[in-house]
Amino acid sequence: MKISFLIHTIYGIGGTIRTTLNLAEELAGRHEVEIVSVFRHRDEPLFAIDPRVTVVPLIDTRPSSPTNEKQHELHLTPAEDFPKNEARYKEYSALTDRRVRDHYSRSDADVVIGTRPGLVAYVARYAPEGAVLIGQEHMTHNHHKPALRAEMAEWLAKLDAFVTVSEGDAASWRTHMPLPDTRVLAIPNSVPEPMVAPSDTTGTTVVAAGRLSSEKQYDVLVEAFAEVAAARPDWTLRICGWGNQKDRLRRKIDQLGLYNNVHLMGPRSPIEPEWVKGAIAVSTSRHESFGMTLVEAMRCGLPVVSTDCDYGPREIIKDGEDGLLVPVGDKAAVARALLTLIDDPDLRRRMGAAARANARRFDPGPVAKQYEELFAALGAATERHTTASARDPQEAPAGGRHDEPPVADAVAAPDGAVTVTLLTPREGARLVAGGHTFPFDAAGGATIPPGTEFAEGVWPCELETPADRGADPTRIPLATRAVDQRGAMYAAARQPATATPVRHLVPYTRGGTLTLRSWVRPVHAEVGAIHIRDRAVTLTARLYGASAAPGASAALLLRRRGDQPLELTFPATPLDDGALRFTVPLAAPADVQHAAHDVWDLWLRHAPDAEPARVARILDDVVEKGSLQPYPGTDLLKKQPLRLVRAAARRITGRPPERVTVKVFFSAADDLVLNVVDKPIERTGQ
Repeated sequence: MKISFLIHTIYGIGGTIRTTLNLAEELAGRHEVEIVSVFRHRDEPLFAIDPRVTVVPLIDTRPSSPTNEKQHELHLTPAEDFPKNEARYKEYSALTDRRVRDHYSRSDADVVIGTRPGLVAYVARYAPEGAVLIGQEHMTHNHHKPALRAEMAEWLAKLDAFVTVSEGDAASWRTHMPLPDTRVLAIPNSVPEPMVAPSDTTGTTVVAAGRLSSEKQYDVLVEAFAEVAAARPDWTLRICGWGNQKDRLRRKIDQLGLYNNVHLMGPRSPIEPEWVKGAIAVSTSRHESFGMTLVEAMRCGLPVVSTDCDYGPREIIKDGEDGLLVPVGDKAAVARALLTLIDDPDLRRRMGAAARANARRFDPGPVAKQYEELFAALGAATERHTTASARDPQEAPAGGRHDEPPVADAVAAPDGAVTVTLLTPREGARLVAGGHTFPFDAAGGATIPPGTEFAEGVWPCELETPADRGADPTRIPLATRAVDQRGAMYAAARQPATATPVRHLVPYTRGGTLTLRSWVRPVHAEVGAIHIRDRAVTLTARLYGASAAPGASAALLLRRRGDQPLELTFPATPLDDGALRFTVPLAAPADVQHAAHDVWDLWLRHAPDAEPARVARILDDVVEKGSLQPYPGTDLLKKQPLRLVRAAARRITGRPPERVTVKVFFSAADDLVLNVVDKPIERTGQ
C-alpha cells in the first residue's frame, strides 16, 4: 500500500520528526512511503533519511534559495483551512492551503497520516477519496487549549482513527471528547536499535536531551544538579538541545557557579553517541506525551531519572527496575535520585541492563506492525501499489547503492585508536587522512593505531579506491552516520605523565564530513576546574610531558598579544594530587590595559629554565569548547590616568564610570585565553 505522512517540516530536529522517520523507514521495507513536508527551510534534513522514503517538500522557505516563497502573494494571505487556534497558525497561509490540497488531489495514497492538529485538519479536508485517514497526537489532550480542541472536533470526527502515544492520553481523549465514528487508540513511538555500543554506566556524566523550552523544566534540573555537584564535584551534566530558554539557563548556571559542572551542548544528531557517553539519563519535564528521549537513553543502556508527569514516563519506566520516577518540579527529589544512582555503581549497571532489555518493546518492527494491523482493520487497500520488497533490487537496496557517496561510522577507543567502518564495504579501499593511509578490511573497517603521528590540526577523512589511485589520485570525502567519541573521554587517564610529545586524536563531524582533530604538544598543561569569584580567577592545571620542579618554582604566565607585549607571572600552589593551582587577580591584566580589547594567552612554566607549556583543555571528547564551556565575565572599573579628576568630572556631568569586562574562554584550538574588553557605556535617556 501507499502511505503518506504529512508533517510541518522534515528538515529540523524534534521528537515528531524522529518518530515519523523511524516509522516511515520501517514501513518502507514493505510499502511505498512518502513524507510530505509542508516547509523546506534548509537544504538538507538534519536526520538521515532512508532512500526508500520519498520526501515531498511543498513550500521553499530557505533564505538563500532562488525559489524562496516567503514573499509569495498567497503566503502573505492568512490560511482559511488551517485551524486558527493552532500554535503554528501564523506560519500557515493560503499558499499552504493550496499546496496541500493540490498535492493530495493528485495522490493515490491508501493511508494519509497527519502529525499535528492543523495537519490533521488538512488530512480530513484534502486526503484523496477512499484513503484511510489517521491523525496522530504527539502532545496530549490536556496540552491543547480548549479553543483548539473545540475547533478540531469537526475534523477529528472525520478521521478513521486518532492515535495517541500513551494509553493514559487515549483514555483522556475518549472521556473528554467522545468520537463515536473515530477509533481512538494508543500506539507508542518507536526507537530503533542504536548504531553505537551501549553505555557501560561507569562514567561520571549525566545526560539530558530535548528542546530548551519551559515545559522541559531544565531550571529545576540545573538547581537539582547544584546539590549533586556540591556532593560529587567530579560529576557533570550535559544538556543536549536548542530552544528559547538557552540564555535563561546560561544565566542560572553562572549564578549558581555551575559552569564547571553543567554544559549546554547544543543540538546533537544523531543523539545516540551522546547518550552512551553518560552513566545516567535524566528528564525533568512538566509534561510528556510520550518521552522519546527516555526510550532513546534506555535503548543506549542508561538508567533514567524522570519526573512522573502525564503520561509517557510511567508507561515507559518501571520505577526501581530500569529507572527512578520522582514528583514533577521537586528538585530535591531529582537530586536524591541522581545521587542514589551515582553512589551505587552496581545499581546503575543493573538498571542500565534492565533499561536496555525493557526498551526493546519500542523497536520500530513491533510498532509498525501495530500500525499495519490498524490500516488493515480500517480497510486500507493493499494491492494498488508495488511494495519495496518487490521492487527492482537495483532501485534502492537496503545497504545502499555502490555509487552512493561513502558513509562511515567512527569509534574512538579508550586506548587512543580510532576505527572507521564503511557502511558499504569497498574492495581495496583505503582511508586517507593527514598524510596517512589505512587499508579497509573485507568488513569495511580501518583502524588508526594509537600514537599515529598526525601533525596538530584538522584532518578531513577521505576514501581512496584502487581505481582512484595514480599520479593524481581521486579521493572522496567520507560522510558520517555516527561518531562514537566516548573513548576520547579517557585521554587524560591513559596519558603517561612525563611521556612526550602529548598526543590526542578525536574523530568528529565537520560540515558533514568525518574529520580528525589532532593535538600534538611537547609539553602540555591540561586545565581542570576554573572558578571566578572575589574578582579573581582560580584554576587548576595538570602537567603532561614533563615534571614540575620541586618547591614553588612553577608559575602561570599571562602573555599579552599585540604590538605591546607584556608578561605577568603568578606563582603555583602544588596540590596533593599532583596538580597545580593558580590565582589571578583580574585587576592585574585590567590595570595594565593597552587597547580597547587586550588578549592574553596563558602558559605554565614548570621549571625556571624550561619552555612554558600552553594551558589548554584538549584531553577529552569535546573538539570545540568555546561556545559549550563558557565562563562568566567580571566587570571592573577601568583604570585611567587622573582617576580622581575623572571621577569628579563624572559626578558633575552624571556620566557613568567607565568599566572593562575581564573574561576567560577557550580559543578555537581549545587553549585558555583571557581578554580585557572595554564595556560599552550605557546611555540614560534625557
